[in-house]
Amino acid sequence: MALNFQEEQIRAVTDTFRYKSHSFRIRRVANVDELIDRISDEEFNRDERLPYWAELWPSAIGLSRFLLDQPELVRGKQVLELGCGLGLTSLVLQTLAPAELLITDYEPAALHWALENFRLNEFPEPQTSLLDWRAPELTATFDRIVASDVLYEERFFLPLLKLVKRFLRPDGLLIIAEPGRPIARKFFDRLADAGFIREQRIEQVLQDERPIRVGIHLIQRDKR
Repeated sequence: MALNFQEEQIRAVTDTFRYKSHSFRIRRVANVDELIDRISDEEFNRDERLPYWAELWPSAIGLSRFLLDQPELVRGKQVLELGCGLGLTSLVLQTLAPAELLITDYEPAALHWALENFRLNEFPEPQTSLLDWRAPELTATFDRIVASDVLYEERFFLPLLKLVKRFLRPDGLLIIAEPGRPIARKFFDRLADAGFIREQRIEQVLQDERPIRVGIHLIQRDKR
């Protein structure tokens, strides 16, 4: 779905994410249903592809707040972001002075608009890559792997676990934000079985004036 919003006449709006002294502008699709209507049956049936990337999800907001409060988790680290979406967390990661930042997504359109949001905020562009967890084409390992709201389909849990085991350094940290979906427990169970330990923090985010409890999961290999 490599859509150019202007060429395709997709209406876009700009939101501002503010937290303490930080402010980021995020350009997003005004009505995601307009994108969904453009997905052909063939494209959907091939991989059940829906434009989840086009929403600014509470998990991305919660994760961004958490990282801004914990800059030492990122500063000077080699960081891989999975599922960058519109790029809010990507922008936050960039401000925290990582040694290297690679942002990835399965959808070309997500990377396109994440980079547009870097330009909108006058940030230098990070490294980007299309990434399919089932066949990850990565050439390095990372101190940090960061993702928000990626635990919603069980069919991707095993590929994600394999990616983490392969590309997270032995002393590295996986940071995942998710809004308490019951299905996510199955992924955390897989992690535990694979020798990882997990600590959870909570960020409360308002969505349509409704509080959402976003879990921030800090995951590392059990060295005991």
